Amino acid sequence: MTKHDLTENRQQLTYAGAAIAIEAAVAKSREISAPECIAVVDAGGNLLAFARVEGAAVLAVEPAIAKAATSASIGAPTGGIPFEFGANLGFASQGGLVNLGGGFPIIHNGQLVGAIGVGSGTTEQDITVAEAGRDALLAALD
Repeated sequence: MTKHDLTENRQQLTYAGAAIAIEAAVAKSREISAPECIAVVDAGGNLLAFARVEGAAVLAVEPAIAKAATSASIGAPTGGIPFEFGANLGFASQGGLVNLGGGFPIIHNGQLVGAIGVGSGTTEQDITVAEAGRDALLAALD
């Protein structure tokens, strides 16, 4: 066994990358007049960056972070799990994982590098803002 067999070559999302996603998401939030809470996590679900646009619901802070962590955990957008399983998931994780729309994985070159979660608006607004942040980061990576 070599040292190479003991490690994996992985991309790591940094604060600088998370900041690109946050700035684009904040801009979209303001553009559509939907104040949002926006969280970006690394592939392990650890918070890298967060913003709360003026007027966003304070109670949306934790759900935005949970949406990002959930998306990183499952490697898929949030909100698509059947209700019964999603409710059980939330209960079992003590609210750490959620089944609310607005969380998206950030996948670059086929590898999960992080996720973005947005909350405080309607589901459609949350999704629009999250996609803007994710897409800006992916464009910067290419």
